[in-house]
Amino acid sequence: MNQELKSTLETAKRSCSRCLAHKTFKPDNEDRELAQKACKRAYTILNDVFDEMRKKDETTLDQINALRKAKTICLDAYDACKECDKEEPKMKHILNEIK
Repeated sequence: MNQELKSTLETAKRSCSRCLAHKTFKPDNEDRELAQKACKRAYTILNDVFDEMRKKDETTLDQINALRKAKTICLDAYDACKECDKEEPKMKHILNEIK
């Protein structure tokens, strides 16, 4: 996993946790937006790597499937954040599935 992707995923997870922690103090805080932007950025990075690997034809099917799964996880995490009731850090839990 490259450093930019790792950093972006950590930003999304941290912002998700902070959003949950501040739910009573700042119900309309910017942490949710930051988490969503970071999740979208992670998806874009994964999509770019996925496209590059497919162009080069140097990768195995396992690597391509792992990237496809990671992209799906990012989209699922984004959707979970949009519908979050702030009872648990849903985005963080979903993003933890990316290896």
